[in-house]
Amino acid sequence: MVRRRTFLKLGLAGGALLAAGGAASWLAVRDPVSNRREVLAGVVPAILDGALPADAAQRAAAIGQATAAVEAAIAALSPAAQDELAQLFALLALAPTRLALAGLAQPWREAGVAEVSAVLQRWRTHRLELLQSAYHALHDLVAGSWYAEPAHWAAIGYDGPPRL
Repeated sequence: MVRRRTFLKLGLAGGALLAAGGAASWLAVRDPVSNRREVLAGVVPAILDGALPADAAQRAAAIGQATAAVEAAIAALSPAAQDELAQLFALLALAPTRLALAGLAQPWREAGVAEVSAVLQRWRTHRLELLQSAYHALHDLVAGSWYAEPAHWAAIGYDGPPRL
């Protein structure tokens, strides 16, 4: 005879398994490019906040260039690293996990720079290494792609590589 407590535990476990399977199948059919662009639309302006032009049109163009540079950098990574980043972007683009991990109710592209910056700073010092790793991956991709461009070197006082 099945006890009530056992029945409830099995019901909760089955429900959790179905939810995890549904989320996994939904993530599998998501477009990785749109996930990446959705997240980068909020993250790029936050990470490059002080380095971007003040003029709205120039700022939008610079964000587009930075996003393209990040996508080129991702394309140069190993397939395993690309898969890990695709999983990160999928989780961050999905509303329930975005809310749980970042505390953002609205999509990344609709969040303000200050709000996304606060999320990134929380991740940078978070006690969970997973969120710290997510911060460092996003920060290094965006900042590295931005400052790999010689036009941006002067802003950080870098004269370029030594001439031989």
